[in-house]
Amino acid sequence: MRKYENLTKVRENLSPQRAYYIPYDTAEKALKGDKNSSKYYKLLNGEWGFAYFERDIDVPEKITDWGKITVPSCWQSKGYDTPYYTNVNYPYPVNAPFVPDDNPCGVYAREFTVSKEEKKRNGFIVFEGVSSYFEVFINGKYVGSSEGSHLQSEFNIAKFLVEGENTITVKVVKWSAGSYLEDQDFFRFNGIFRDVYLLYRAKNNIGDIEITATTKEITVKGNLEFDVYDNGEKLEEKGKVKNPILWNAEKPYLYTVIVSNKDEFIPFKVGMREIEISDKGEFKINQKPIKLRGVNHHDTHPTKGWYLSDEDLEKDIKLMKYLNINCVRTSHYPKTPKFYELCDELGIYVVDETDIEIHGYCTRNSGWQYQMYNEEWPCQNAEWKDEFVSRCERMVERDKNHPCIIMWSLGNESGYGANHDAMIEYIRSRKLGVPVHFEGANLIEDKCDVDIRSKMYVDVSSLKDHAAVKDNRPFFLCEFSHSMGNGPGDVYDYFEEFYKYDNLIGGCIWEWADHTAIKNGVQCYGGDFGEQTDDGNFCADGMVFANRELKAGSMEVRAAYQGINTTLIGDVLTIYNRFDFTNLKEYTLNLEVVVDGKLVKKEEHIFDIAPHESLSYTLDLSCLPKECSLGAFLNVSLVGTSEIAMVQHVLEAERAKEEFIPEKLVYEKDNEKIYIKGENYSYTFNTHYGNFEKIVVDDKVLLDELIKLTVWRAPTDNDRRIKFKWGIFEDNLSAQNFNMLFSKVYSCDVLEKEIVVVGSLAGVARSPFMKQTLTFKIDKNGKILVNLKATIGEDIVYLPRLGFEFKIPKTAESFSYFGRGEMENYLDLCHHTKVGYYSSTAKKEYVPYIMPQEHGNHSSVRELKIGGLTFKGDFEFNVSNFTSEMLTHAMHTNELIEDKNTIVRVDYKVSGIGSNSCGPELINEYRVNEKTVDFEFTIDVNGKN
Repeated sequence: MRKYENLTKVRENLSPQRAYYIPYDTAEKALKGDKNSSKYYKLLNGEWGFAYFERDIDVPEKITDWGKITVPSCWQSKGYDTPYYTNVNYPYPVNAPFVPDDNPCGVYAREFTVSKEEKKRNGFIVFEGVSSYFEVFINGKYVGSSEGSHLQSEFNIAKFLVEGENTITVKVVKWSAGSYLEDQDFFRFNGIFRDVYLLYRAKNNIGDIEITATTKEITVKGNLEFDVYDNGEKLEEKGKVKNPILWNAEKPYLYTVIVSNKDEFIPFKVGMREIEISDKGEFKINQKPIKLRGVNHHDTHPTKGWYLSDEDLEKDIKLMKYLNINCVRTSHYPKTPKFYELCDELGIYVVDETDIEIHGYCTRNSGWQYQMYNEEWPCQNAEWKDEFVSRCERMVERDKNHPCIIMWSLGNESGYGANHDAMIEYIRSRKLGVPVHFEGANLIEDKCDVDIRSKMYVDVSSLKDHAAVKDNRPFFLCEFSHSMGNGPGDVYDYFEEFYKYDNLIGGCIWEWADHTAIKNGVQCYGGDFGEQTDDGNFCADGMVFANRELKAGSMEVRAAYQGINTTLIGDVLTIYNRFDFTNLKEYTLNLEVVVDGKLVKKEEHIFDIAPHESLSYTLDLSCLPKECSLGAFLNVSLVGTSEIAMVQHVLEAERAKEEFIPEKLVYEKDNEKIYIKGENYSYTFNTHYGNFEKIVVDDKVLLDELIKLTVWRAPTDNDRRIKFKWGIFEDNLSAQNFNMLFSKVYSCDVLEKEIVVVGSLAGVARSPFMKQTLTFKIDKNGKILVNLKATIGEDIVYLPRLGFEFKIPKTAESFSYFGRGEMENYLDLCHHTKVGYYSSTAKKEYVPYIMPQEHGNHSSVRELKIGGLTFKGDFEFNVSNFTSEMLTHAMHTNELIEDKNTIVRVDYKVSGIGSNSCGPELINEYRVNEKTVDFEFTIDVNGKN
């Protein structure tokens, strides 16, 4: 057994875990909080010598051939080894605690100087994150070892240091016994990926510091000297705060505590707050029930792997605040200390999760099975107890002084066993006032001492059943609404349900950002790096793109999480304040009445509405006309320095019905086609295929290919299950084969004023799933009225979409429309948009999802103008440079080839997005599951874009 496979040897000479802090040499510096100004702190980040070996047994006693590497970084991001993505399966046999014989190793080395003054002090070296097992040597002498990739490791190195030049060498191996506890759903990376620094401490320095900050006072455990500062001013009475300002995520007020010892001054940012759980299962901060509008956050970067700089973290958290997120679950390991400092400062509740996941045990015997209290699982095996409890302890003791932390979480997807009970027992013994969470407890029906009931991916309709359970513990969805690719599409429905019940306290969307690794300039995923087992693009599951650009799903989250909701009944608008600690009088509420895209009235109000309260306001709608052509709407927006919330309501204004008077058809014909001519237009209708194939206006070709009635759309990631019922892929027996469509024309009758086509649609090798009658009429100006009446088989799975595809000349890329915009939207993913007038191009409509898929749809559309054609009705549309077939079969963005035409879809309806890539099935009301359809729209050839 090698040392890093021996559970009793993986941590040697590690200093006891303490609260995170940096000591300063003056109180003034400590108050400012710039750690780089402290003469006791020396950051070792930067360029190190590096030597990489495919096998750790090949590391020579003396290395002569050194390369260079930046610390912190992941060595796979620097050209050594390759990224490896797997979700559940371990990337090696499940034979704990043993790892593969050929175990890659990276050796790091650098020099640093120790001054005479520093040598007199107590020297420590701190590693904030190293994957997976490492050994430390100072001046060639062994100091100690550690593992726990995302946990802090500190060593006392005072006796190894010499005055002047010193050398540090760190040997890091890829796999260790601890790797069995780190089977998280992410790219596997290695190396020194977080900060490394030296601390020069006072002799007999302070070790741990524990601060308690209630809603009344601040205390420091033990006989330690400390002062409390409020906005830089020292409080007269130590720890006693008159009229304290309490900390919460909406108003994150912080005091500064400086603990002093000898010549050390140690600052902490402290928030005064208390957590409690009510008898009704409410989760309360400072006696106010809150809803957790959360997200799961992995450390991921497309070029840096696990390494996130302070600037990267700040960008993430500020972007979360913009998206109205108030909670982060640190999936599935503790973050670097800077993350918690930013959450304290900017206001984010944190579910702090320790570095444990053993998901691969579910599949170790093939198949899938959780086994509770099974001796073969590390969570039950007594030999692993210390490893479980130690990881929990290292998280809790490092992070305990942060007000942002509202739950301790025992890890993720690790079954349930006695070692989880031991972790709970440890946290209980610490009496820190922070509840315990572990989703795995639901596997034993929550019959353990967790404070929070928790599950993943419960469907919306079942939430009421969980609310009704006779248990006064809050219910929390630690993962819900899977954000993979185009989505999520159900987050709004979840939160409307959360707000109905006291004990449904919210949840965290899976997850924050897409995981990708760049290869030859292309964003890649599992299977692109030669992995022996991988989970494809399941890592591309973020609510924001890997580069943190926003997508429609990001903005849908923002809308679902926003601080207000409104209802409109007649002329009475009721405004609900969904903030937990903020009165709406801090913002301006704007009301706009918009008719046919034109602003007809605007009001600005400041309403005094306390948190969780509502107010009703009677609107003066006398400005509304008796009728309008496209629609009337009330736009409600909450504005501070910018818009922070938006709701749109349809106003009761009658829409004028456009009169359509069909003309007698004047045409010529041959065996297959009829040629219809007017004053400035000519149309070609193909009677064999039952639709128009050419439209020419003023000698300009507007359409030169057959209009097709279709139902296929490129599957989204959230269609990854239903697509096998929709289309023919690997399995040629089970699906309706909508992607291999045959259109049958039974009859095509050219009558005096209309053309009537009777036909059906069927997938290859299947009976027809739809029978339809298409009727076409033309008025004196050449406007075409299209009517589709269809019946769909009772036993047919819901359709991806239903509508018409037009291929128009490539020159017609620009378009304008009246409908939902400006970002893409679908039946369920639309709350981030408003109906109005917008303009765009096919190029702008493209959304670069990591794996190409359906995108660019617009719903609630009344009018679309493109390429000299104007479509009117009530429909959905899509304009793209890519065919559905191209988007279906391309696996990466660089494989996409633009079509020679611009593709326009005018659809009766498009099925919603949902989150069924991992979440529940699409909610029924968002499916194209009608069995009878009556769809009508017009095509005007005289409209201008």
